[in-house]
Amino acid sequence: MAIGKSKISDLGFDSFQNMIDKNIETERTSDKFDRQLRAYTEAGERFDAARKCIDTAKDSLDEAYSILRKAIINANVAAKGIKESFSKIQDVTICAKISTSDWNKLSEHRNGIVSDERQLLEDHQRKTKEILSHHFYDMTNMMAKNNGVWLSNNWVKSLLWIFLPCLLYTVSSIAYYVIFFVNK
Repeated sequence: MAIGKSKISDLGFDSFQNMIDKNIETERTSDKFDRQLRAYTEAGERFDAARKCIDTAKDSLDEAYSILRKAIINANVAAKGIKESFSKIQDVTICAKISTSDWNKLSEHRNGIVSDERQLLEDHQRKTKEILSHHFYDMTNMMAKNNGVWLSNNWVKSLLWIFLPCLLYTVSSIAYYVIFFVNK
């Protein structure tokens, strides 16, 4: 065999390096694709689980709706029964017979109560007149002796100018709060 020229020089290291770089880039791309595929698969599983939860919740809501619907129907039936019972009760007439002697006794008791109330009112009126006449007599004596607290016109005017704003403020505050709470 003849010894010839080495073929190492024919081999291009650049092509090996390019091939290695392409293999590394292919592995990176493959790893990235695998990660994305796993992420899509996990997202699909989570989506399926969420859909199952939504379906379960929908079924629960449908069941609750049907139970509520039955309860409303039962309540309407009960209300209709109560209404019919009330109408039957309103149609009932109670007849009572009162004898003449019982009616006369009832009239006598009524007249007795009226006369007692009349007597109480007359006593009250008499006592009120006595109290007022006694008060009038006392006031007349006090005025004759110049006793008591008497204010001159200037004092009355001054006090009115002091109390009038207070009264107006109080009345307006009460009116404001009443209007405020009524409009709530």
